[in-house]
Amino acid sequence: MFIAAAIAALALQAAEAGALEPFQPQGFRSQVIVRIDAPVEEVFEAATGDVSPWWDHSFSLDPAELVIEPRFGGRFYERMEEGSEDGALHATIIYVDAPNTLRMDGPLGLQDRAYQLVTTWTLEESEVGGTRFTVDLAMQGEIDEGTAGVVTAVWVHFIDSRLRAWIEAGCNHAPDAPCDAWE
Repeated sequence: MFIAAAIAALALQAAEAGALEPFQPQGFRSQVIVRIDAPVEEVFEAATGDVSPWWDHSFSLDPAELVIEPRFGGRFYERMEEGSEDGALHATIIYVDAPNTLRMDGPLGLQDRAYQLVTTWTLEESEVGGTRFTVDLAMQGEIDEGTAGVVTAVWVHFIDSRLRAWIEAGCNHAPDAPCDAWE
């Protein structure tokens, strides 16, 4: 009897606190494939660790760190300021078979939604040389077809327009030097 009364009281408090807004959970899969003119090991190394030279979407205007830790249990995180504990956990690394596969689970930039994104990178030698970089996306939750399309387009931007251009310009060999890959 006490439990029923407590539940009723909590339900009344929740109703008074604000209206519930339902959403219809959905799921989408998509894939991005980009050929990068560099060996698999070089591409994997450039795509992990400090990614701030080529990753251009962040919560902070100028993050102190933007890192993908290429180990299981590792993080893809953003630290807002040097020495600060303020930041964002974009994803957790749930599988690594370096330099061929990295899988992460996390919302990346969609942190204000009930949303899960599992992103799998597969790197393999391309038939015509270089690396075939495949990004498999599995999205579920508070997401619609338009948002799923945007998520896919953003990965095309990251891997093709940013990472590929950065590597093929040779900027990954001197990541602290100015890079003209995007000019």
